[in-house]
Amino acid sequence: MMNEDQSGLGLPGGTLDVGDGRLLAWDEHGPADGPAVFYLHGSPGCRVQWSGIGEHARAAGIRLIAPDRPGCGASSFQADRHINDWPSDLAALADHLELDQYWVLGASGGGPYALACAAAADPRLVRVAVTSGVGPLDAEGAIQRLNDINRGIFEAAADGIDALAPIMTALVSGPEGSAGSMGDLIASLPPEDQSVVRGNPGLMEQLIDLSAAAVSGVEGLAYDIWLLTQPWGFDPASIEIEVDFYAGDRDLNVPLEHLLDQSALVPHSTLTVWPSAGHVEQMVRLPEVLARLTR
Repeated sequence: MMNEDQSGLGLPGGTLDVGDGRLLAWDEHGPADGPAVFYLHGSPGCRVQWSGIGEHARAAGIRLIAPDRPGCGASSFQADRHINDWPSDLAALADHLELDQYWVLGASGGGPYALACAAAADPRLVRVAVTSGVGPLDAEGAIQRLNDINRGIFEAAADGIDALAPIMTALVSGPEGSAGSMGDLIASLPPEDQSVVRGNPGLMEQLIDLSAAAVSGVEGLAYDIWLLTQPWGFDPASIEIEVDFYAGDRDLNVPLEHLLDQSALVPHSTLTVWPSAGHVEQMVRLPEVLARLTR
């Protein structure tokens, strides 16, 4: 069904019954006749992230479609899901929107899901981009090699949903500036990220506010992060379509090595390293990523 204000922001979008009783929610930005790009949100997150994303889409002439993953935002929770289950949901949404072709962009925690779509090889999928996408975390020592900013979160995630839930509750509902809150996490980002946040009005407030992501509780958000510590369920080396990777050289959330390793595994890939850039750089670099993706 269509709902012209699913997000509360006056955006086109709606919810789709994907066939097993679950609803998949999405919003759209930009012109309806532009190239259709699915934007896969980070973790924790949902389709409602930063208003600047919509502004970039409109300026670039891109139809940017932002779906919520199961259990995030307004999409129904899906028990026992895996990362490689996501392409079937996306294909169902592409069917519903009657898309002859589409592109996929995965940001941060959405990166593995974008690669899963590339591996699934829907013939309508033209090309994929991954910005600051987290790499596999199921290998021995992978989590320990993360930086302090999010190592504790993923260590808890590896122990299971129950261990992660209190951390997610603090991120979502902790008072601004309190230990473990989203505001505290943003404040701990390096100077490169702080500069981007300060230079874009409203970005700080919108990054901190996870209320739209946790509208159904924190279980879905915790599950989404837990999955990043589990096997992806596909071989990146099997991907046959083109994938563009992007990374900031001073990213402390997702180390540059993650993107170096992934780009080395995916046969037809490119890697762009943004100099003197942190994790938030991907948001303000969206126009160039979209232009290259759909050129």
